[in-house]
Amino acid sequence: MNSTLDLAYLFEHAPCGLVTTQTDGTILRANATFCGWLGYSLDEIVDKRKIQGLFTIGGRFFHHTHWAPLLQLQGSVSEVQIDIKAKNGSVLPMLINGSRHQQGEIRFDQLAFFLATERKNYERELITARKSVEESLASLRTTQEKLQESRDMLGIALRSARMGVWSQNLIADQIWWSPELQQLTGHSDNEYWESSQAFYQIIHPDDRSQFIAEIEKAIESKSDYNVQFRIQHKNDCWLTMETRGHATYTDEDQALSIVGIIMDISDRKAAEEQLNALNQQLSIADRRKDEFLATLGHELRNPLAPICNVLEIMRAKETDDTFMHWSRDMIERHVSQLTHLVDDLLEASRISQGRLSLRTEPINIDDAVQNAVESVQDLMKSSEHNLTVNKPQHPIIIDADATRITQIIVNLLTNAGKYTPKGGDILLNVFKQENQAIVSVKDTGIGIPAEQLTNVFNMFSQLTPALDRAQGGLGIGLSLVHGLVKLHGGNIVALSDGENQGSEFIVSLPIVTNPQEALPKGERAEDGQKDPNIANHLRILIIEDNVDAAESLSFLLEFNGHTTRVAYDGASGLSAAEEFRPNVVLLDIGLPDLNGYQVAGKIRETSWGKDIFLIAATGWGQDKDKALAQGAGFDRHLVKPIDYSELTALLSIAVLTTAND
Repeated sequence: MNSTLDLAYLFEHAPCGLVTTQTDGTILRANATFCGWLGYSLDEIVDKRKIQGLFTIGGRFFHHTHWAPLLQLQGSVSEVQIDIKAKNGSVLPMLINGSRHQQGEIRFDQLAFFLATERKNYERELITARKSVEESLASLRTTQEKLQESRDMLGIALRSARMGVWSQNLIADQIWWSPELQQLTGHSDNEYWESSQAFYQIIHPDDRSQFIAEIEKAIESKSDYNVQFRIQHKNDCWLTMETRGHATYTDEDQALSIVGIIMDISDRKAAEEQLNALNQQLSIADRRKDEFLATLGHELRNPLAPICNVLEIMRAKETDDTFMHWSRDMIERHVSQLTHLVDDLLEASRISQGRLSLRTEPINIDDAVQNAVESVQDLMKSSEHNLTVNKPQHPIIIDADATRITQIIVNLLTNAGKYTPKGGDILLNVFKQENQAIVSVKDTGIGIPAEQLTNVFNMFSQLTPALDRAQGGLGIGLSLVHGLVKLHGGNIVALSDGENQGSEFIVSLPIVTNPQEALPKGERAEDGQKDPNIANHLRILIIEDNVDAAESLSFLLEFNGHTTRVAYDGASGLSAAEEFRPNVVLLDIGLPDLNGYQVAGKIRETSWGKDIFLIAATGWGQDKDKALAQGAGFDRHLVKPIDYSELTALLSIAVLTTAND
């Protein structure tokens, strides 16, 4: 095939617009791509228009103040974005590279135009190389001497970009490829392949059929082709290539040839594979983090269980001993703090994983505010803080998870208390603003430096001064608040005038359109009767490997009128269940021999175990753990440390289910 014709075709149909102008902007030459984009014929613009005359007003101003002076001073401009007005009035955003040249006494500018909307983010080296190619193509002249000069420049650019030109003569079934491709592949003795089949033999067998199919599809549909494939180097190694181009046709629409470029993308593919491997490692690390947090929660909850049981016993055995009251209250406060810390840690992790779901319903936000204020009363009292609450005069109804809204307010108040010195003021404002419910917590505490305002909602983020404070914490609370607010479709901002100037956190939540009064929640049917006396006189089997937790819970249940038995592993638990025939089994999951799921399954397989009320009592509290418990045959799932009022409600259900026994 005639190489001169190939290069001329590549110039006219290059994927970029190529233009040559005088130094005053008068257009001397333009390729078909540029004319096609703008809708002008060559006769309409050559020697008749200046390039800046095609720009928008803003583009002409930029040309006058920046582009033209830069081109005059440094001889080139690159990566310039200018809007060009097409013949039909539409505006095309363009990216322009230009350079100034001189032949004898004649000076001229060579410009390459790219449609900004279609430009891909190639690597910088590839962009530079392709620019060199386009500049080389723009330098083509009708004379043989200029053609050779352009070919030399093109060859340098192609080699630097690790790409080359190829063509297939469909009539002669002969393939030509440029010296650059020969050098890339090591097949330096094959400028012409005797047939397409000979060329296809060096394409990887797994990629060959796709390569041929894409070429045939492009010929049939008269569209561009773009395909990746592997090609065998002369030394037998495999290179990953990408080719793009299109077919040419005779005036009678007979396919004449295939022309295009082939690029070596082996380095890019290797980088992609490395990135994929890194993503896999990150995924594994993320999963391990999740598993670690779940395990941490389990290990922290287990020792809390017997402590909570003993506290319930202390509460049941009321005395007038002031010291005992003080001791119990102090232990309860710290156990509650530790329990909330574990819950916050796990829930913040679940939010980051996108695995926390809300149970939303129309609620009066005042109820959540009241519950939150009651929860922090002891904290405010012990820190001698002055808490002022301004609630709305009229109900504000939001579609929300009531528990989570309370949690948001509690964490904001707790955070304010943590960073406010003793005797400081904390103000809680709740009001309606347009279609938003606003919750504002403002304090007179240590404030937030301006540079840290954007980081306060990141997990494990703390204010620097907190490092020297005993109550600094882990920095989980605000991250959890941020996640919960976003899950509700709301927004939260942090404001502060700086250190020692106090801070304010403002939460906005969408209100319910056409709200109906949120009715007080009735007792859930699944919760059974709340009267603890109804749940007396049950036979309860406790299967728990933590001796302190098992014995303290057994003592507490027997103190409340139940008959209990304790087993410390799965096998002895099964034996005890068969002998004792309990109404209820409180079953730990992590047992030393058979796990709780296995024990539950074996109980359900027996004739006497089908109607036993099985309760999972475990430190594992994620959604997947609850699903596993349900699948194993458990009736309910409780997370340690067990809330005794919640357990009492479940025992009431057990009474109802065993009433006919």
